Amino acid sequence: MKKTRGIFLIALIGLLCAGSLWAHGRGGFDGGKGFPRTAIAAEAVTINGTLQLVEGRIAVVADGKTYYTSGIQRLIGFVDGLKEGVTVSLEGSATAVPLNSNAKFLWVTKLTFNGKTYDFPDTAGGFGRW
Repeated sequence: MKKTRGIFLIALIGLLCAGSLWAHGRGGFDGGKGFPRTAIAAEAVTINGTLQLVEGRIAVVADGKTYYTSGIQRLIGFVDGLKEGVTVSLEGSATAVPLNSNAKFLWVTKLTFNGKTYDFPDTAGGFGRW
């Protein structure tokens, strides 16, 4: 009786493992290949404004839109004077924020601050993107 129960348990575990491996490639947004492969429309922008903390994120408000930045958080604390309230010029690619027409995500490629320019490497598809 115990031997039959053990064989049944091992067979059940084997079936569950095989089923999970088979199902791993199924479903999803694009037929089981992971994340959607659709490109997000981005526009190249240059904005000027002051750094602000908006909803817990570093942002710049310019032209009536809030640009949530990505990239410059790595410099906060390392570049003297780079803090909330300073005027900056940012260049990069902006994409729309879902459900908020007055906000955009900005992947910064260039920051100009206090007469110095800081370039950011293109991190498309890498760890630099949120």
